[in-house]
Amino acid sequence: MKRVFSKLKLSRIRIKLFATILAVLTLFFVLITVFSTPVLFRAFSFQTYRNLRNTAEEINACVPSSATYYFDLYSISTDNNVDFEMISPDGTLSYTSKYGGSAYGSDRFSSSGSTDSEFSSLKAVNGYQHIGDYENFKIMRKAITNTDFFVYSHVADTGETIYLYSEVADVENIVEVSGRVYSFISISLIILMSALYYLLVAKFTKPLVEMNDITKDMAAMNFERKCGNYGKDEIGELGASINTLSTTLDATLMDLKDKNGQLEKDIERRHALDNARKSFINNVSHELKTPIAIISGYAEGLCEGISDDPEVIKEYCQIINDESQKMNELVVELLELSKLESGAQPFNPDYFDIGAKVTSLLNHLSLLFEQNGITVVNHIPPELICYAQEDKIEIVLKNYITNAVSHCSGEKRIEIRLREHESLYEIGVFNTGEHIAKHDLPEIWDSFYRADKAHGRSENRFGLGLSIVKGIMTNHSRKCGVENVKNGVEFTFEVSKDSESYDKEQ
Repeated sequence: MKRVFSKLKLSRIRIKLFATILAVLTLFFVLITVFSTPVLFRAFSFQTYRNLRNTAEEINACVPSSATYYFDLYSISTDNNVDFEMISPDGTLSYTSKYGGSAYGSDRFSSSGSTDSEFSSLKAVNGYQHIGDYENFKIMRKAITNTDFFVYSHVADTGETIYLYSEVADVENIVEVSGRVYSFISISLIILMSALYYLLVAKFTKPLVEMNDITKDMAAMNFERKCGNYGKDEIGELGASINTLSTTLDATLMDLKDKNGQLEKDIERRHALDNARKSFINNVSHELKTPIAIISGYAEGLCEGISDDPEVIKEYCQIINDESQKMNELVVELLELSKLESGAQPFNPDYFDIGAKVTSLLNHLSLLFEQNGITVVNHIPPELICYAQEDKIEIVLKNYITNAVSHCSGEKRIEIRLREHESLYEIGVFNTGEHIAKHDLPEIWDSFYRADKAHGRSENRFGLGLSIVKGIMTNHSRKCGVENVKNGVEFTFEVSKDSESYDKEQ
């Protein structure tokens, strides 16, 4: 029921248009029906006037001295279905067709049967308003029978006055029957034309109803429905305009959604950068605070002559020097990280032997391995040529290896591994020891983040090494990663075999 009501509501323009046309049509037929009676009566009255006038002319054309005179009068009365009488100039009745005429009578009244004039018994009637004003033509009433007649008078060439009679009731009956027939035809036509008009209105308003539904969907941000082809008239142009508007709004909203999504990402990125900046400042302040405090304390002690013992003074100076070196290393790493993250670091790759670079770096750190009781296994073959920035890849290798030394435990074994791909080498640095917690894996690349809080600043670890690695690999457009593997952890990075890989990417 709700759906039917909704459909009727949507089609109210169809109902209004149909009701308007039906009302106009009904009013048209009602007006015609109302005014048809006087109009028809006037029309039939005029036709009666013409008939009586023509009949009078026929009577006047008859020759009184003719042997067929009365037969001719009789024939005229019969043929025209008209009664008439002729009055002589002295007022006496010369002839009447009321009783019929005889062609064989010798006297003029041999078959008349009466000498009384019909006209003398008639009186004028003024109640008829729809009869035309015609010469020698009027309606008169016979009081005895209360019968109304159309009366037409004509003066013949013989001097006699001819009065012709036709009952008004005959015309009224015709008008009444005509009115009934016309009313029946009008009602039938109203019914038939109503059905036809409804179909035409339904066809005409169907596009409007559809466009109304489509615009409601557009208001609800649903642009899937489109108007059909409604022709080349104004309705068709309106449908095409709605389709164009729908397509344009859909594209505009999609663009706004994309821009809004990008704006939200930019805002989130801005918040993340703000948080990172605040965190970075806090971490730098924290890392600098301790060495500055130590240097300040020991320097103050030396200034105040806390001891005259040369060994104590030497120890104080050594501590100040060590802390200064740590501060210098921190500043150098911060500058390196800043250049990488700002994009100011130039990218000048070249061919070099990464196998020789790994061997050289392991030899340089051999004392560190020996002090920590670590066994190192190198799987990188010599003369392995790659295409990258040699000094930056050396920093990556050094950070990975020193990081492995710091976290190596258990078997205390470090392996430098190689995996070859189509256009890349994947270098992996594996160390035995505990796995990194899953929640720490995404965070270890952030500045100043240390998953292992047990290792202190005594190892000169500030939590910047892996951030620098990530910046270097981003500058190389290559990947770096970490994975918990069997018996330990493996850090990886990629280098290109040659310059063609960069040419293909561009």
